[in-house]
Amino acid sequence: MASPAAPGCCCCNCICDHNGLCQDSQNGLINRVQMPGNAINRYGILSVTSIVALVIAIIIAGSLLYPVLAIMTGAILIFVLAHLVVRFNLQAVLLKLMAFVLPFSVTVPLTEGSMIRVPGEPLVLVAAAVLFMEIAGGSFKRMNDVLHREFLWLLPFAAAFLVTIPFSQILVVSVKFSFINLLYMLVFYIFVARQLRYDSNLFFQMILLYSMGMLVVLLWSLFRFWQWEWNPVVMRGIFLPFYNDHTIFGASAAILAALWLSTVTLCRNNKTRIFWLVTGLFFIMTVIFTTSRAALLSLPLFLLVLTLLYLKLKVRHLLIIGGVFLLGVVVFRQPLVNRMQQVEALSYDVNAGIGERTVSSANISTDVSNIERLNRWVSAWRMFKERPLTGFGPGTYQFTYIPYQEPSLMNRLTVTDPWNVPEGSGGTAHSEYLLALSEMGIMGLAGWLLFIGRLMFLAFDRSTGHRSRVIIIAAFAALATWFFHAFFNNFLNTDKFAFLFWGTAAWLVTNYHTKDEEHLLRQN
Repeated sequence: MASPAAPGCCCCNCICDHNGLCQDSQNGLINRVQMPGNAINRYGILSVTSIVALVIAIIIAGSLLYPVLAIMTGAILIFVLAHLVVRFNLQAVLLKLMAFVLPFSVTVPLTEGSMIRVPGEPLVLVAAAVLFMEIAGGSFKRMNDVLHREFLWLLPFAAAFLVTIPFSQILVVSVKFSFINLLYMLVFYIFVARQLRYDSNLFFQMILLYSMGMLVVLLWSLFRFWQWEWNPVVMRGIFLPFYNDHTIFGASAAILAALWLSTVTLCRNNKTRIFWLVTGLFFIMTVIFTTSRAALLSLPLFLLVLTLLYLKLKVRHLLIIGGVFLLGVVVFRQPLVNRMQQVEALSYDVNAGIGERTVSSANISTDVSNIERLNRWVSAWRMFKERPLTGFGPGTYQFTYIPYQEPSLMNRLTVTDPWNVPEGSGGTAHSEYLLALSEMGIMGLAGWLLFIGRLMFLAFDRSTGHRSRVIIIAAFAALATWFFHAFFNNFLNTDKFAFLFWGTAAWLVTNYHTKDEEHLLRQN
């Protein structure tokens, strides 16, 4: 006989078996398992919260006065905090805290030439220390389980960062850039996945907290927008100091909209279903508000991918469709170019509506934003051709691409001095794919595509008949917003967006291995 829904089950009717495992009656998910160790208590939470505040205060104050001392003291406190997290079994609390504060992370100087995002990155370092303590504390025997073997699909991409460092044009930059990217992979993908195996509701709780944080930032941006009398020209900067510009805020809102909308069917409670639906629609409106063209265009793609997944197409079908599409582009290349050259809509026209701004994405004749993006792409491709195997080193694009620019594409946004960037002309290659290709060579791009391909294979070929099918396809459809957006921007080296991307990927693979994880947890 079904028992009442277990505490923490947000929307679904649950039944509990004789082993105490709470399972979703629809998808059979493992919702709550008591982790080994001491129970969470008020003393532990209070201790962790106090030290978090102390670490942040020391980093901010010390970076302004005594940066070296601040780093040393901060490192000690980070390990003390990590010990408390493990001691009082506060991993989930740490992740929830991190999810809420990430939208508020701001960049502060640490040392000369180095910056840190607080409070986000100190918490990421704590989580990384917790992960290493867990492994060193006796978890080696579980490193060969099915979930940890899944992490190996990310290894080629991670290895590309390390392998290409010795060939870097600017060694210090590559070391820092690689460290931060690998740190995000460790924490937001591996550490999060390890915690989701104990509580499947944790992901929704983190996404809800992150959404609440973004809502506060949105209210702040609306206030700033009002101060500027709703002038569209200032849209790019109203999200400062929390988000660098409207594009990363739009990309974050797009993936959140996709997550909330694609998981509505998981809820059996009508009130919860309505809440998720309204939240998803709210983030769609947020994407529209940001005027980020790539984020806006990623939403129809999300719906297309979701439809293809529900139609149960396989990867081979997608390859055929993609091949036909590319063949059509090649055959009709000239007519397409001619048509794009006739587009007159401008992305920066203050009187343009959302439709005209979206159409302006195809303007390659007079829209300087598009022309500069083409210039960055050409530069990245030329850099790859010069160093196809090793690239120029992780994180070095913005310092090395200038000699590779195309003169016919240079415009008022073109950068000629990396230390003197024109207003509104930040960023690097404006493409996650070309950035990997130019900085880490063929290995970087191949590793990135391999990881995407693995997730695609799980969603399209392996989810049919799976107990967690709805979650798997919802996660991939949400990630697809970034797979598209990544052709035009690159944000994975930013904590607040890396959390959304890698965390959603962790949610996908954890739920795919639900059956194996359930067996593992029963044994333990």
